[in-house]
Amino acid sequence: MINLKKLLSENVLGSLPSSKLMKMKWNPVTEAAQDSPEHSELEESAFSLNEGFATWKMQFAPMTLGGVELDPKKTYTVKARSTVEAIKKASKMAGLQKDHWMATQTHKLVKVG
Repeated sequence: MINLKKLLSENVLGSLPSSKLMKMKWNPVTEAAQDSPEHSELEESAFSLNEGFATWKMQFAPMTLGGVELDPKKTYTVKARSTVEAIKKASKMAGLQKDHWMATQTHKLVKVG
């Protein structure tokens, strides 16, 4: 309890306890450019990672939605990370607007690769 009162009284007087701590001598921002070549290979591999996109083939069930007629004979090929994103992109390709993709019915959705 005494330590807490001491810290509070120092803070009220304007001297913060953090000012008494040792300052960090190594600055990662300014010294990042001076790293060895091993780090540049690591950074290079981190930036070369792909985001996990896959190709999807989508067919809608027969319906008319928002004035757009959807037909299972028409196949839409999209690149997406998930099934939901594939349905959204295929809906946009079909001509649906706004949030109409939520009301669509999927006839067939296949992940190609």
